[in-house]
Amino acid sequence: MTIRVVNLNKILKICQLPENLLTRELRIDLRGERRKALGLPTGGGHFHYPWWNAAKQHSVGLVDLETFTPVLIGDLKSRKRLYPLLTEGFLQWFRHLRRTTNAEIVWTQENIHTHYTVPGLELIVKVDNLLALKIGSDRHKIIYPYFFEEPALSSLWGRIGLWLMREALSEYDIVDMEILDVLRGRSFSGGMDFLKGDEEAIFQRKYMNIIEQWEALKPEYDL
Repeated sequence: MTIRVVNLNKILKICQLPENLLTRELRIDLRGERRKALGLPTGGGHFHYPWWNAAKQHSVGLVDLETFTPVLIGDLKSRKRLYPLLTEGFLQWFRHLRRTTNAEIVWTQENIHTHYTVPGLELIVKVDNLLALKIGSDRHKIIYPYFFEEPALSSLWGRIGLWLMREALSEYDIVDMEILDVLRGRSFSGGMDFLKGDEEAIFQRKYMNIIEQWEALKPEYDL
């Protein structure tokens, strides 16, 4: 996935990386761009999606994620270590949510997603695969998953992620938005982690620095 069209999940990871790991990540991205330009397969795939779909079903009582996780793993060694950790983190978060209410939890009817063009940056942030819940008659949650082992989602970048969600999903209330660092069972909520007004400036400065490095590396890959 090019650095100019990127999942919110991925851009939050990249923005937190130290310089040496950022350079490594940008080189991986550029190698993928080079393979794409040559018409070669770029690999990848959606490692987390089968698990996340099961987690969504667990949230409304359709499956028991704890018992279903071994089924998801099956004979796939690539899932054997991380899937149980994802389940542990998600259930930690969900059990806390359950302790706050006795109300019924159901999916909302809306299919909420968007590809948001960030003004002035030539950047499209993809906000897809959300877990949208209705809790009782009057509460809503729109949850975006952050999946990466490293780095953990920091308070600063959790807040900037919420700002990006607010800009991307402007028809919804930020109070209902949440970013879940799944492996750690930690969430950042628009109703609790209040914006400070500096999110746009910090994000623009960081992303422009990333693009500057990306552009400087491009000639090495004939791009």
